[in-house]
Amino acid sequence: MQSHVHVGPLSALRPTVNFANRMSTSPRQEWGPRIIPDCQLLYVISGQAELALGPERFLLTAGDCVFYGSGSPHRLMSSESDPFMFASIHFNWDRESPEPVHPVPGIVNCRFEDLSTPAAAYFVQVNEYGDIAIPHRFAIPNLEGLFMQVVREYRLEEIGYASTLRALLTQLLVVIVRHQISGLQTSADRRKIAPALEAIRKHPYISWKTEELAGMCGYHPTYFAALFRETVGHSPKHYLVLERIRKAKQLLLEAETVEEVAEKLGYTSIHYFSRNFKSVTGLTPSEFRQQSVEL
Repeated sequence: MQSHVHVGPLSALRPTVNFANRMSTSPRQEWGPRIIPDCQLLYVISGQAELALGPERFLLTAGDCVFYGSGSPHRLMSSESDPFMFASIHFNWDRESPEPVHPVPGIVNCRFEDLSTPAAAYFVQVNEYGDIAIPHRFAIPNLEGLFMQVVREYRLEEIGYASTLRALLTQLLVVIVRHQISGLQTSADRRKIAPALEAIRKHPYISWKTEELAGMCGYHPTYFAALFRETVGHSPKHYLVLERIRKAKQLLLEAETVEEVAEKLGYTSIHYFSRNFKSVTGLTPSEFRQQSVEL
């Protein structure tokens, strides 16, 4: 049975790079079968390789990226006819210190039989979208540049490099999560509720009822509400609140008054608007705007 790892909210993570490298391989050079103590992202720059990740088998070519975590048996082997070049990052999702902890002492060899164990599935929580799965294999344009920035920073160890590595890794992980969300937005279930999502996005000032949104999509309100929550991670009512607050933050930064923003977003009570705003952001509208000015 595949294990599931929930690493927590994306906005609260403190990812730490433990090791980063770029290398060219020899024909049939291999790693494993083994288990690593942290997580690994590997980007194929050129050539080909084979990855056995649990019972899954992948033929990797230029532009492919793979991810796996601790406790996931895997074996990586370079092609005999077209050895690959790759960039690799070992990391932890959340650790207080940004200082690298080299993974080598914690890497252990395992048996070929252990490759029958499915690799752990990792999930990151994202506001408005719920738990987002990090795929084991994917391809995103222009990832090589981000990988190489991490590798260079790790190798040079200049002043503040550990903090810079954390920032670069955060950027890389966000790119991956955004890519996943983009794919979800074209998924079958998301297409089913697309008219409702579009209506809320374009007209957040309307106090949409579940029945109205369900009617746009052609579903019974009960089924629609369950489908909506399963797809985006929130009820239609709470999703509307989140969209209103997202828009409110933009308007507040444009120097509009709290009263004007509340009215534009369909609130008849400033107190209710402020309560919604604070429940989502942790700040009142006035505190949010003041902090933004001070920054």
